[in-house]
Amino acid sequence: MKKVAIVAAGGALGSLTRYLFTESISRYAIAILIVNLLGVAFAGLIAYRIRPTELIEIFFIPGFAGGFTTFSSVALIYTEQDPLSAFGYFFGTVIASMVILTLIRPAQQR
Repeated sequence: MKKVAIVAAGGALGSLTRYLFTESISRYAIAILIVNLLGVAFAGLIAYRIRPTELIEIFFIPGFAGGFTTFSSVALIYTEQDPLSAFGYFFGTVIASMVILTLIRPAQQR
């Protein structure tokens, strides 16, 4: 039960941070793209560089990063754009996320 509470606390903090961040940027699609890439980078830093205890890891990766990033908002953005822009946004996000994690990952793990 302790682990569930820790993940929930991280998720609440991540969701609140995402909300405040996206409210400060006028273009919602750009804000969500930035949030998702920051969330990937943050999770990658925790997993690949910091190597925290299990409780800190679950607070930050499935908790905070999981609450901070959002696929539901990305899906909503897709429905508001033409199909070509939607595919570009989706695949651009995925490719940029993979590049970020590749850069963060220590060389001996590549």
